[in-house]
Amino acid sequence: MQVVDGSTTSTLATYSNLNKTSGYVQKTLDLSAYRGKTVSVKFLLNEDSSLQTSFVVDDTSLTVS
Repeated sequence: MQVVDGSTTSTLATYSNLNKTSGYVQKTLDLSAYRGKTVSVKFLLNEDSSLQTSFVVDDTSLTVS
């Protein structure tokens, strides 16, 4: 998961098929460093032709305080 802040892109989390699970897993990431800024959140996936990887994002939310 990446955050784009202007011309700067920061990777906050990387997941792999080596960390597979049998169902959905909730992940929480701290975006407090970007408080008050307008940023883009990116989800990227890479796979090769020999091994399929399923990557699913469902129900994203942002909690601010």
